[in-house]
Amino acid sequence: MRFLSALAAVAVGATAQRVIPVGFSRPTPRLPALHKRAGTYSQELNNNLTGGGYYAQVTVGTPPQTVDLIVDTGSSDVWILDSNADLCQSRAMQSYYGYCLSTYDSSESSTFSVVSDDTFSIRYVDGSGAEGDYIRDNFSIGGADIEALQMGLAENSTINSGLLGIGFAANVASRTPYPNIMSLFQDQDLIAIQAYSLYLDDLYAETGTILFGGLDTDKFIGELKIVPIEPDRSGNYSSFTVALSSLTTTADNGTVTNYTRSAVPVILDSGTTLTYLPSSMADRVFRAFDAVDDTSGTGLVFINCDYLSNNANFTFDFQFGGSDGPIVRVPIDEMVLNNVQGYIDLGLDVSTLPFDNVCSFGIQPSSDYYLLGDTFLRSAYVVYDLTNKQIGLAQANLNSTDSNILEITEDSGIPDASGVASQVTVEQTATGLPGTGSDGGGLPTVTVTSTSTPSASGSASGQSGENAGARAVPAPDWEALAVATVAGLFGLVGFGMIVL
Repeated sequence: MRFLSALAAVAVGATAQRVIPVGFSRPTPRLPALHKRAGTYSQELNNNLTGGGYYAQVTVGTPPQTVDLIVDTGSSDVWILDSNADLCQSRAMQSYYGYCLSTYDSSESSTFSVVSDDTFSIRYVDGSGAEGDYIRDNFSIGGADIEALQMGLAENSTINSGLLGIGFAANVASRTPYPNIMSLFQDQDLIAIQAYSLYLDDLYAETGTILFGGLDTDKFIGELKIVPIEPDRSGNYSSFTVALSSLTTTADNGTVTNYTRSAVPVILDSGTTLTYLPSSMADRVFRAFDAVDDTSGTGLVFINCDYLSNNANFTFDFQFGGSDGPIVRVPIDEMVLNNVQGYIDLGLDVSTLPFDNVCSFGIQPSSDYYLLGDTFLRSAYVVYDLTNKQIGLAQANLNSTDSNILEITEDSGIPDASGVASQVTVEQTATGLPGTGSDGGGLPTVTVTSTSTPSASGSASGQSGENAGARAVPAPDWEALAVATVAGLFGLVGFGMIVL
């Protein structure tokens, strides 16, 4: 409660630039069913470590009904589960797809209206989907009230939670284009331009944060560097596709191995748990790690868990936009996931493997789509600027408990902003909340900057891109500080939906 009180105090001081932080807790972790399923407004995100995905709590209707939605940068529709949806009424479906997390009852809302019957239909590349009506109702997130938002109301679904799609309006599922949530944020003068920043924090963190209309310089390290969003084949902007110019690994002894032969277009997608690379690139990685690709069977790639203990400072290094572009270093414990035993206990049949200590790999092969999901995004601080068609990237400052929030304005776009100098050192506090040893019991402190002036000098486009990584990973200019684990070790990371 003290954490929420601190956030509330921030909101009072931040109204001048429309900053409203909102806190929440993580849902109770549980294993999913055994099958393959792939101003500034602030909304914290639940890290559902076992089921995959990050959940934002919103309200819909009048009076407001609380609904939890998966935050998805890879799609553009907001949709919610009808209280009478087939999945919510069928025990047989629930045994396979999971119980409905939260639903909406249109009969209880005085502001509900139907846009069109039976026209909402969305399908994701993993085969899951939902269908029903398009509706309009009032919608609130992070203290921002949106009037008459068009949403899908799912009457039939193979997904047990609605989604908060925050991509380009051009990518909505409807055959008839409509202004989606990002459009209405700007149209209703809630944010200056269509932009937001995403901070998932590390694998063990209970929450992350999304800032609609702003960014937080305390949540990243070094300079925020900008890369252009790539248009699709038709020349339209429909996804957050950027050029991955190289993927390398850096071993504890400094040995660097390159797995890239040419630049690859990849989508930055928070709705996807894992990272999906071209099959040829993924195969080179698998051979280097003696990983076993069983995606045609169990849906997993298996890897020896010994990498976690024998290579503590090993990183996967993703560079974007060429040799001068930003680099995000992903520590090995974000890619080698100690989650297999939990599934074996539930009956997962694992074939004979060349190693006994079995983990799953956070990288999978794909021949159709290339996605950087949560196994990558937790190490990155990402600013999505839909208006100016650009992405800002920097190394995430994990377990940060401070904030310095800048509004993204029409004049500034993504500002030339400097983050902190090095990875924060986190101590375990008596309350179990992360702290930095300062007075105040380790509570989060926030500084709200009234202008978009960067916290330090420097241009986002003129840096070397070699930001330091987290958890004391090697850095070219300075030595990062080690991060202590501050939350319980929920070692199980489940299968997220692949959503585009």
